[in-house]
Amino acid sequence: MRRWVLLVAVASAAAVRAEDGEERGVAGRVLLAQGVGYGFQQRYPLPSDTPPMNAPPAPRPPPEPPDAWLEGVSVLLGGGVEGYTGSLSSRVALGPAWTFILGLHPTSVFGIELAYQGAFQSLKGANAGPGTSGRADIVRHAGQADVTFAFGAWQVQPFVLAGVGINHYSVSDEARSVGFSDGTGGYVPVGGGIRFRVRSVIVDLRGWQLPFSDPLAPGGTGQDTLGLDTGSYRRWNASLSIGGTF
Repeated sequence: MRRWVLLVAVASAAAVRAEDGEERGVAGRVLLAQGVGYGFQQRYPLPSDTPPMNAPPAPRPPPEPPDAWLEGVSVLLGGGVEGYTGSLSSRVALGPAWTFILGLHPTSVFGIELAYQGAFQSLKGANAGPGTSGRADIVRHAGQADVTFAFGAWQVQPFVLAGVGINHYSVSDEARSVGFSDGTGGYVPVGGGIRFRVRSVIVDLRGWQLPFSDPLAPGGTGQDTLGLDTGSYRRWNASLSIGGTF
């Protein structure tokens, strides 16, 4: 009899232990499903545009051709020096000049430009009175259109240019008293220059000009040059401009 009681007690204890283990297993599975447990790392959904870990890197854009800056639309801003030759070289001093150039370059060697120029000079020699050094006795504003042609699609690019322009002079009372006049005349920008790039900045050096029908001073007309009514003086303008191409 005692043996049967002992067997029943052992069987009951085993049944209770098995039931407790099953409850623990169910609870553990629930915790794991909820993201709780030793060594578990929470997983978050990735954005839909996230590339896979083994995706190849995005291709790099092709490098810019070295002569790409020779074509397109260019904008240049510069300054320099302006003076006269011939009969005005002894009467008008050198003076500062400034320029703005908008260019269109359909090819690497050919260009079309629109430009504004400005400059002023003071009288010198017997025409200059006391305290006139550096004074703006002659102020010139001009606009021109020209074409440029380069000798090659090179990184240092020499070029020639020619066109036509119109300018207006404003003179001081002192300049007017010795024969200079306000007025508007034409000119032919001819000459050449050199263009190159330094760290994506274009550097441009140029110019010379042939005035015609020029009212600035006596001697501005009366000669025939290339069919134009020119005179006894010429004008030169040396400028350095910097800018970029777009």
